[in-house]
Amino acid sequence: MTRMWCVPTEILCDEHLRGEHAEHHQLVGTILNHPHGEAIAGGHAEKGNIDTSRLEERHEELAEEMEQRGFNHDSPLEYEGPSFGVGSIDVSHNLADLVDRCADCNDNYQKNLNSYRSYSGEVNSR
Repeated sequence: MTRMWCVPTEILCDEHLRGEHAEHHQLVGTILNHPHGEAIAGGHAEKGNIDTSRLEERHEELAEEMEQRGFNHDSPLEYEGPSFGVGSIDVSHNLADLVDRCADCNDNYQKNLNSYRSYSGEVNSR
């Protein structure tokens, strides 16, 4: 499933950070190269998994975090549009899902819990 978590990048474990980054490139490739790319992206957007208007901004956030962690980031997002702006992401839901399913992301979240109160609402802790 293609997904933009859109939670603060420092919460993401290395695996989820690299995974969300890779999915940005896969999504752009689908939009630009697949005959039904916009329809496919629209389907993910309807499910609340992506927001095409945030692709470039979010990719930059992920790339900065990757570099801060010492990863080599040499894959600029080659996306000049169409920025058809479909989808919205429920960050509170994504955060709750992420910290529930990944112990490392939950640990990162717990280390800085007070900083993330505005994102969380009710977040389950392990």
